[in-house]
Amino acid sequence: MSRDSTTARSWLLVAIAMVAAVAVAHVRVAIGGKTFADLRYHAEVVPPRLAAASAVRDAELPQWWDGTGLGEPLAAEPSHGALYVPGWLATTPRAHDLLLLLHLAWAALGVAMWCRRGGASEPASLVAGLLVATSGLLASAGIRGALPALAHLPWIAVCAQSLVTERARQGGMVAGLAVLIGLVGLSGSAGGLVDAVAIAAAVGLRRAAVRPLAIAVGAGLAIASVQWIPAVLAAGDGVGTTVAPLPLGRLVELLVPGAFGAGDGVAAIAGSAPWAPSLFVGAPLCALACVRTPPRPLLVAIAGLGALALLAGRSIYPAWLGPPELHLAALALVLAGRAGAGLDALVARERRAVRALAAGAACAAAALAALVVMRGRHPGSTGAIDRALLEGGLGLACIAGALALLARIQRTAVAPILLALLALPGIGSLASTSPATARAADPAPWVATLEGRTDPAHPTQLPGTARRPAQPPPADTLPEAGVAAQRWRAPIRVFRPVYMAGGPDGREELDEALATLAGASAAGANIALARSDDPARAPAEDLAWLSSAREGGALLDRFGIAFAILPASVAMALKAPTLDTRGAWSLVELPVAQPASVMRGWSWAVADADALDLTYPIGGGTGILRGTTVLRGTGASQADRGPPLPCAIERWRPGDVELACTTDARGYAVVSSAPSRGWSVAVDDRAAAWLAADVLRRAVEIEPGAHRIRWTYATPGLTAGLALGLAGAAGLVVYALLHRRRRDS
Repeated sequence: MSRDSTTARSWLLVAIAMVAAVAVAHVRVAIGGKTFADLRYHAEVVPPRLAAASAVRDAELPQWWDGTGLGEPLAAEPSHGALYVPGWLATTPRAHDLLLLLHLAWAALGVAMWCRRGGASEPASLVAGLLVATSGLLASAGIRGALPALAHLPWIAVCAQSLVTERARQGGMVAGLAVLIGLVGLSGSAGGLVDAVAIAAAVGLRRAAVRPLAIAVGAGLAIASVQWIPAVLAAGDGVGTTVAPLPLGRLVELLVPGAFGAGDGVAAIAGSAPWAPSLFVGAPLCALACVRTPPRPLLVAIAGLGALALLAGRSIYPAWLGPPELHLAALALVLAGRAGAGLDALVARERRAVRALAAGAACAAAALAALVVMRGRHPGSTGAIDRALLEGGLGLACIAGALALLARIQRTAVAPILLALLALPGIGSLASTSPATARAADPAPWVATLEGRTDPAHPTQLPGTARRPAQPPPADTLPEAGVAAQRWRAPIRVFRPVYMAGGPDGREELDEALATLAGASAAGANIALARSDDPARAPAEDLAWLSSAREGGALLDRFGIAFAILPASVAMALKAPTLDTRGAWSLVELPVAQPASVMRGWSWAVADADALDLTYPIGGGTGILRGTTVLRGTGASQADRGPPLPCAIERWRPGDVELACTTDARGYAVVSSAPSRGWSVAVDDRAAAWLAADVLRRAVEIEPGAHRIRWTYATPGLTAGLALGLAGAAGLVVYALLHRRRRDS
């Protein structure tokens, strides 16, 4: 058998072993029917990714999303990860969980291969990968949507290293490196893209590899531009994200298992706005990575990643570079790539390795002592601290046992036991660093309640089904209130307070969220939540919700939001029909206007604040009648001429809305969909100009008579990004062919 085939077989076995190890470590999610216990994961991270996957399944580009607010850009918001190609494989919440685990295994396998390329043994490389796969920091990155960017970093290092050491395979390595950098960019993490380029440069920037490295990085950035050209053009349109600094006290969590940034964590350590629930990496990985001094370029990269982690969130740090925990996770992956050699040195009983592990144990003991002091000062956090003390103590005992084996037993047969002792603390603490909960029913009970609604008075507000055909059936075959007709109606929108305060800390309990309107479940059934913390929402949206509070549900009526989740006491006082009650909250139905109608009266306002003050006066009441809309701009106003005239919704798909409107007087056809850049409208097949209406809607002027109005959305900059990405891919093909010709000649 040839050496290449033996190596390939060896790596196949390593890959199988690593996937199996990750599946066993996360068996609760892999085959146990559980899901990750994190509210933001289910309400913010998963829904837009499932929407993107569903769009691709229906042979459409994921450009617009109706699943939150009054709709928002999907591809133009990087945090949605809508253009990350591997993410399109997950069209269900369970599939998304499994895809996350596959990325964990991919990251761990990349670390193992990086260690092997650095001269580490196969067992040591496997353990180094397992230490990464069982870290709370990588699991936290997964439930925050950043793991697709991080998982490729070790492989980027492997490809960059191969540019220097395997010049005969340079063409393939250039293509691989470019594709990996492109995938990091497509995942929507600007910070991850910066880290990827930095690691590639640190590992592969050698005199003999400058040109291929530059070509690979350039092509990778060209591929990433598919995501980032639209993102740059949309910058400022949405609320965006903010970055909270990393409290220095939380660094103890690197060595002690815990989830101090979770909902029931320790705010005194994690701060008020932590990004990652857990930062646990483990003392063995941190200590053994220091046994061998890395090359100077990699040492500079390590220092840079550490600086980014410490500076993130401070005033000198731009938010688009990502949270500090992201760079800390990248740093952990780089250290893991160095830990394999340290594990081999430990098995060989090298004094430097033993001392490094002992120093790591001492640091872990000091961190536990600090937690004991913290426990006395913050009695409200004793539960989370006690769990960390227990699991940290067991981990310290495992390290002590490993050191005892090294000191007393000289046989080489202890190597498997030694490596197992170092890996056990991470595996044993997964219940705390990566908690799981029972998977919710799909659809959730409230989703099922809404799916069954058939209100003859509002036929255009029927919710859609979870799946729809790729092409609509003929219009004359659709019964007005039938199931088939529901597939092409407007998404049913539900007013839902952001993180309904129901838990002891004022936030919604996870099990309550999953049992009512979990984001992934609701969006999959064509049900939109009218309030969200999504960063792509327009800044005016928050202002509109605040202003409308002056006059109760006036905004819900104007925008056609027929359902609301309200405190049970408020719902009882309103005497609105209650569809279901869970805990302190009730789902009620409200009599509201249609989501698309002709307004025969109009006023003008230059600024959003002026429009809201006009619509919802500070003293209370309603300043604008139901049949009048407030347009953005200046012009002559028209007094109200009666209630809004409903439009028939012929089609309502993400980014494609077709209406049939009839009016007896000049007016504006208004649709309850966000006025984002990228929308265009045609009236009777003729392009027309549109205006923002009522701050959060769109309007187009029409004359008396019957009209067909079609709204279509195209992500600004996506075509240019696709062209540049294809050019980068074509350049890779040309380079590979030229390199192969030079090699064969």
